Amino acid sequence: MSDLPPNYIAPTDDTRTLWTGRDDGPDAHARRWHQAVQMFDLRNTLEHCFDPTICFIGYASDLGVRMNEGRLGAALGPARLRSRMASLPCVEGITLLDCGDIIAADTVLATQEALANIVERVVRAGALPLILGGGHDSAFGQFLGIARANATPPACVNFDAHLDLRPIPESGPNSGTPFTQVWEWCKAHSAPFRYAALGIQRMGNTDSLFTRAEQAGATLVDADGFALDMIEVVMEAINDAVDEAEICLSVDLDVFASAFAPGVSAPTAMGIAPDAAFRRVLRGMLASGRVRAVEIAELCPPLDQDDRTARLGAAIAFEVASGFAEAAEDEDDEAEDSTDSTEPREGGSDPSAGKGDDA
Repeated sequence: MSDLPPNYIAPTDDTRTLWTGRDDGPDAHARRWHQAVQMFDLRNTLEHCFDPTICFIGYASDLGVRMNEGRLGAALGPARLRSRMASLPCVEGITLLDCGDIIAADTVLATQEALANIVERVVRAGALPLILGGGHDSAFGQFLGIARANATPPACVNFDAHLDLRPIPESGPNSGTPFTQVWEWCKAHSAPFRYAALGIQRMGNTDSLFTRAEQAGATLVDADGFALDMIEVVMEAINDAVDEAEICLSVDLDVFASAFAPGVSAPTAMGIAPDAAFRRVLRGMLASGRVRAVEIAELCPPLDQDDRTARLGAAIAFEVASGFAEAAEDEDDEAEDSTDSTEPREGGSDPSAGKGDDA
């Protein structure tokens, strides 16, 4: 693996100060994330994580948003998300590491490559990268890091009002092109392009973008699909799109109605709600045990109101941590059951009986 990119910024004392919150006393069950999170400089070797571990990686860049002629401010998203996550209650069995930030390089592609470098390191160590954004051009860096770590491309599942499948302009990629980059990477590597876009808005995408999605073989679920009586249909669509692949999961906060998420680069008046339907779909994917990285993208603090969007992003991070812990526990239980099934049952015959020393 190559050296760390020059635009990687290790956590500092300033990073640590973002993780502050209330203290409910010495009881271990009263701890909050700010009391549990550890600062980790990836210039040191991240040893294999045998316990379920989440590594926070800030994508402190809105260069892709600028290139896409969007409203700026998403570069401040990672810091704000940290401060909103600080007082979340600890999830039993999860180790939390803050691994610092990727900041904007000279180009969007160079910034994406830097993120891919970090994601690859974290995935190889057996941890779950949780990317805090930042412009949604991060999605290609997330995909690329997993593909390199596992030597096989993951499926992309994207909660988003927008398809982000725009043609790449001569000026280079931007926050509207990450899944075009994934599509082109898959074609170049003769690999299947697996993409499910959830919460898509008709008013947020042109006819040509829907045509591109059809050509790419993408699976689309529009905003009307998010209702409790549609959950099974949505999950079947995701399963068909993902097949047996591992998953890189994106939550672009502009998928939610602007009443819930005003602090994004491109707010959506009639987006989905962060209700039981959304949570059940999110939890269902996490329960599969195949999610290898998650990103929370497009938080734009200067445009937020009463930290509404930042708090929503933090709540999603909590759902990810809880789902990751449950999936890891289920995996351990299955492994234990498998081990138990190879042991002789009580009262049964033991093929090794009588072959040892006499009693």
